[in-house]
Amino acid sequence: MLRALKNRLRAFGLPALFLAVSYYFVWNTVHGENGLQAQTALNNQLTQAAAAQKNADDTRTAWQTKVADLSSQTVAPDMLDEQARHMLNLAEPNDLVIDLPAANSGK
Repeated sequence: MLRALKNRLRAFGLPALFLAVSYYFVWNTVHGENGLQAQTALNNQLTQAAAAQKNADDTRTAWQTKVADLSSQTVAPDMLDEQARHMLNLAEPNDLVIDLPAANSGK
């Protein structure tokens, strides 16, 4: 009887060991440090970083355009002065200012 039990344990021992080792590798493939879940998380981080980089590049390009527009080679100084006075609602002492009547929206 002991011999039969020993033979059965031997018969089931090798497959059980194989299943345990297989389970270990499958579990690490899914949940491990470099597994599928970690890869999904890294892909999400990569997508967020790419979006942040695109946003930063767009902002940098906008600022470079604004700075380039302010340089004296691109814009005539008198046009820059005119635009600044218009935005600040200022006039020079020799400018002629004519007040126009407000448009009637009722007619």
